[in-house]
Amino acid sequence: MEGVKYFFRGSPDEINFKMFGFIHLILIAVALLGVYLIYENKNKLKRDNLSKLIKKTMAIILLSQQAILYLWYAVTGYSNITESLPLYNCRVAIICTALALLTDKQRYKNISVFWGIYGAVLSLIVVEGDPFSFPHYTMVSFFVGHILLLWGSFFILIVDEYTLSKDNLKPTLIFTNMYHLLLLIFDFYTGSNYDYLVEPPVFKNMFALVPQLVYSFVAILAFNLLILLFYFLASKLKTYSEGVFASSEL
Repeated sequence: MEGVKYFFRGSPDEINFKMFGFIHLILIAVALLGVYLIYENKNKLKRDNLSKLIKKTMAIILLSQQAILYLWYAVTGYSNITESLPLYNCRVAIICTALALLTDKQRYKNISVFWGIYGAVLSLIVVEGDPFSFPHYTMVSFFVGHILLLWGSFFILIVDEYTLSKDNLKPTLIFTNMYHLLLLIFDFYTGSNYDYLVEPPVFKNMFALVPQLVYSFVAILAFNLLILLFYFLASKLKTYSEGVFASSEL
């Protein structure tokens, strides 16, 4: 019982996760290994019963991870409205990925693929976790959530053969900008920093010299550029891999 209480403790240790340490590198390797296995076994994973089982399992874990996290916030009182809402892009993408895996609806797939893949990759590289030393639920939640976000969105892209097209890109960009403009207003009103629209997670001293509205505009623009860059690179890689696969069958 004491171990459970310690795992879910609400008093921070003020010990930040060591980036690019041994554990961090192992977790990145696990994430990449999962991506590789999904890609290498994409045809086997298309089998109806197996696909449904994997998608349902990932969705349940993602939704459970989010539900336990917000329950922990509420019970411990560790955080408030400025941190504990599902408003970060990755949190939104996690929920949309779970819903996409369960419902197969296009609007959820759009957010899962266009927000989830680059969001998971960046978050796994630049870890912005809560100041708790391991073992603690927030650290487990962070890596389970982001690794499965990467696997789930990649599964949708590769196994479900999500169509990377301008018809999917355009509404995603429109939603992204509307969402971030509303979120920026919320950030200003509540003193929050969701999606780092008010202050960057790194290089804070450098950006301190930049006027607030200029920084916020650049931050919103950066999300657009990341989506466009992902669209360009993923489209090229998908076309290349399909060409290689077609050639191997000849």
